[in-house]
Amino acid sequence: MTLSTPQRQQLRALIGHSLCYRGNQVQVIEFLEKEQALVLQLSAANRSLQDSQYGEPGRQVNATALLPIYDPDSPGELNRDVLALDIGNLLHHAGE
Repeated sequence: MTLSTPQRQQLRALIGHSLCYRGNQVQVIEFLEKEQALVLQLSAANRSLQDSQYGEPGRQVNATALLPIYDPDSPGELNRDVLALDIGNLLHHAGE
């Protein structure tokens, strides 16, 4: 299932906003249109080492999570984590 133009615009508008994801404050840092997923930056408490271009550990950065809009196990159904963000209703109504 693909997202409509209004849905894609609304997801892009979330970039920079803070949301509660699985009980943690996250910031939406990107919407990947091809993958139909949001990239979430986890709080500073969840830091990881970023590898250099040579695969060696480098600087510490906030961890990220990829949140698919649609449930990978149920094609056409919104991901439960997306519904929990309270943006699921936004997506349902924009597609109508």
